[in-house]
Amino acid sequence: MARALALTVLAASLSTAVAVPRSPWYSSWPNKGHSADTNDGIHLAIKPSCGAFGGNFTNVNAGLKTSAVKTFVVFGDSYTDGGAHDGGPLPAAIVPANSTRAGGRVTNGPVWVEWVANATKATLMDYAISGAVVNHTLWPSKSTQSDLMEQTDLFLSQNHELNPDSTVYVSFFGINDYSASKTDGDNLPTAAAQLLARLEVLASPPTNAKKFLILDDYGRGTHAATGDAFKQAVFDGAANFSKNGAKVAFVDFAPLWDAVFGTDPGYEAFGYTSDDSCFDSTSPVGTEGECADPAHTFYWLHGHPSKETHKIMGDYVLDVLNGC
Repeated sequence: MARALALTVLAASLSTAVAVPRSPWYSSWPNKGHSADTNDGIHLAIKPSCGAFGGNFTNVNAGLKTSAVKTFVVFGDSYTDGGAHDGGPLPAAIVPANSTRAGGRVTNGPVWVEWVANATKATLMDYAISGAVVNHTLWPSKSTQSDLMEQTDLFLSQNHELNPDSTVYVSFFGINDYSASKTDGDNLPTAAAQLLARLEVLASPPTNAKKFLILDDYGRGTHAATGDAFKQAVFDGAANFSKNGAKVAFVDFAPLWDAVFGTDPGYEAFGYTSDDSCFDSTSPVGTEGECADPAHTFYWLHGHPSKETHKIMGDYVLDVLNGC
């Protein structure tokens, strides 16, 4: 398979790689916090609710201190795809002429985890790839997509020597798994189990991961029993990691999406003029059909957050890490 061959070649070329420095453009980013004035007026209008492991899923931080973080190693899909895919420096988050993607991102600027890494002055090693699922063998409709298995295999093949005490391993999956389950059958319980098993691999030698940040936004404003069961299974697995001594945070983006798409408080409270997409598809031809007010529209490409939305997603994550 062409994808597998490409990954093999890439892994071989990077087999002796070490931790990479932050992307150069980080140094020019001021740490602007949550100020709406620095994000086209878009700001968080809610605070994440906090809870504890041992019950229903919610936002939890069980011992993960941002002051101790030096590196984020990130696995995920388009919501976390910074355009590099191999843990190396990210392309500049600039949209070229007649394009809609900033340095390969499925948005028009930095993604949420770039804001988190910038705020914590941490190195970012991003392996996320648009369209990724937990395991593409579970979903016939996603058989050609990247997955957590391939992303972690690539990371492991690079033989990094990262300090477990200052490295956070980030997992943000479920959106594409949930969408695939509508046509391919409910393999979400297996996907949840395999996600947790893969994190167990990272927690074992040689990586010996001790710190995890796990995120969910499976329905992006919709809720379903199967999706909630997936999220609960991952949440319960995160609780077991915590019980066994790992430092774990769980971030549930559902309340943020509900607050934007619902009436409590509604999208206008965040500074948006629309909760729609600036483009009707994920692959528009050039910029034809761009909305009138992209800076105040929730999504950029169809179903994918704008750069302003990614900024408040980062703020939401930081609120969980620093306030829960």
